[in-house]
Amino acid sequence: MRILPRDGSIPYLTDWNWLLTDGHIPGHVSLFHESSRALVAGDAFVTVKQESIYKVFMQELEINGPPKYFTLDWPAAKASVLKLAKLSPLLALTGHGKPVQGEALTIGLQKVLENRDIAVLQADCWEYSFPRLREAYPNIGF
Repeated sequence: MRILPRDGSIPYLTDWNWLLTDGHIPGHVSLFHESSRALVAGDAFVTVKQESIYKVFMQELEINGPPKYFTLDWPAAKASVLKLAKLSPLLALTGHGKPVQGEALTIGLQKVLENRDIAVLQADCWEYSFPRLREAYPNIGF
């Protein structure tokens, strides 16, 4: 493991840049290829609704914010989706779901930004995820 350069460059991948996309987890990064407008978003947003077992099995294309069950900071997560949307990517690969491109990507990101109720999601996150995490990992410090 290496620390990424502060200038956003990626050693050995000269045409790619990294962006800090906190929210899902601290230190989360996404990768962007400027000339092709390709984005590797990781879990900053996903293309399958992770909270639906049916949609996960069927891999129905549906752009959503990061997985609800383990996103630590919803305001930062929304800011990260906005940062990525402003790049106007033409293709996105995410940590969960199928690749998405073109108009489906643009419209999907806009819907995520318009429909995220941060207060509700933040409350749900704390109510659902953290008690279970504290129970499973008592020494982690949540």
